[in-house]
Amino acid sequence: MDRRGFIQKVGRGSMLAALAAVAGVLVARKQVQPDQECIDGFSCRECRSLSDCQLPEAITTRKHG
Repeated sequence: MDRRGFIQKVGRGSMLAALAAVAGVLVARKQVQPDQECIDGFSCRECRSLSDCQLPEAITTRKHG
């Protein structure tokens, strides 16, 4: 293996690792946490956390406006 091949393989490996890390973070953020509670009494339309909330009521509210 020459220097050029080594650098190419290291570059590709680094990009693959970065892509896997980004995908892992995005997947982890979208998971519903079972101990998550509503902070605003299920008034989803007026809630300040509606865009980030993963409770089923908030997802339904975002979907249907």
